[in-house]
Formats: sequence, structure tokens, C-alpha cells
Amino acid sequence: MKHFVRILCLALVLTLLSVTLLGCGKPAKDPADAKAALEEAGYVVSKDDRIVPAVFTGLGYNLTSVVSGTKINQDDAGNAVVDHVSIYYFKDKDAATKAMDKVKEYEAADKSESNKDNWVVPTQSSAMIYYGTKAAVKAAK
Repeated sequence: MKHFVRILCLALVLTLLSVTLLGCGKPAKDPADAKAALEEAGYVVSKDDRIVPAVFTGLGYNLTSVVSGTKINQDDAGNAVVDHVSIYYFKDKDAATKAMDKVKEYEAADKSESNKDNWVVPTQSSAMIYYGTKAAVKAAK
């Protein structure tokens, strides 16, 4: 009986862990899908396939698109809380890896002290790099 209970507890822990990890996913792989998801969640969204990608490409980073979304909410005390996400889509994984330091510079400018505990640092997922608040990253799925 003890053996069965241990196996059951382990199975429950693994199930809860997988649900937790899936809940904190990454943004959509397609810029249009990320833009649509953010707009549906009430974010003000911009998608740039020209200006910022041209600057990055001029610097040798091969960026194809950038999606940014911002939403202002209120916390329980009535204070303004800003949720923000920036997603950089590169031509391939190597281009994203090469550009990580440059994206970190942009992230430092976007990050505020008020949301530092709720912030996802620049994270690379294949040919995409994203950062922002946890809620905004989740909304970009």
C-alpha cells in the first residue's frame, strides 16, 4: 500500500509540474498570430516588418519582424500597472543567437522598477527572442 501511495504522489507531482510549465509558455511563432492574440487580449499592438528590421539587418542581425504590445491595468490599490511584451523574429536561430546582446540593450530600456518581479528576461526560442511581463508574454500565445 505504501508503494502505491508513493507512486500516486509522484504521478500527481509530475502532472502538476507539467501543467505549470505549459502555462508559462512562449509567444506564437508567427508574428501575425502573436499580434492577433495580443489584440484579442486588449493590448495596443504594433507590428513592424520594415523600420526596426532594416536597422537590425543593417547591423548584420537579419531581423524579419518585431511585435510589441502594451496594456495598462489597475492593481487592487488602484495604481496603474503596465503589461508589455516585445517579440523579435529573426530569419533563423543563428541570427537570433547573434542578436541576443543587442536585444538585451533594448530590454534594459523597456524594463521599469515597478514590474521587475513580474518580468521575463530576454529569452530565445529558436529564431525568436522575447521579453516583457509574464501576463503579456502569456497573452501573445
